[in-house]
Order: sequence, then structure tokens, then C-alpha cells
Amino acid sequence: MRSLIKVVGGLGAAALLLIATPASAHRNGHESRTVAECARLPTPERGHCEECVQRPQPHHFHPDYPAGKRCRPNNGKP
Repeated sequence: MRSLIKVVGGLGAAALLLIATPASAHRNGHESRTVAECARLPTPERGHCEECVQRPQPHHFHPDYPAGKRCRPNNGKP
């Protein structure tokens, strides 16, 4: 009986890990991915955001990250 409890617990932990991993890479509500979303930002950041999201390869902008690290590629990571 104890081995069955361990197996079920292990499967539950594995399922939780599989669910939590993609959830950690989804939008967190702070980044901008389109020019329309950039329009919500204050003027100095808006221009940087628009430049970032209009790059030839897909990028998104994090206004709450340190300068120089705000424009990030869309690679499944926040």
C-alpha cells in the first residue's frame, strides 16, 4: 500500500511540474508585444518599446527590466 501511495504521489508531482513549467513562460502582464501595447507606456519608454517590437525578428519589451535588457526575443521565455 505504501508503494502505491509513493507512485501516486510521484505521478502527481510530475504532473504539477509539467503544468507549472509552461505557465512560468507565459505572458506576465508586464511585457509589450505589439505597437498598440507600447502605446500604454510613458513617452520615453514608448519609443524604445516600438523600436523593439518592430524588429525583423519577433521581440517583446519589458519596461520593468533594467535598461539594456528590456528588449527580449520571443523564444518562449518571459
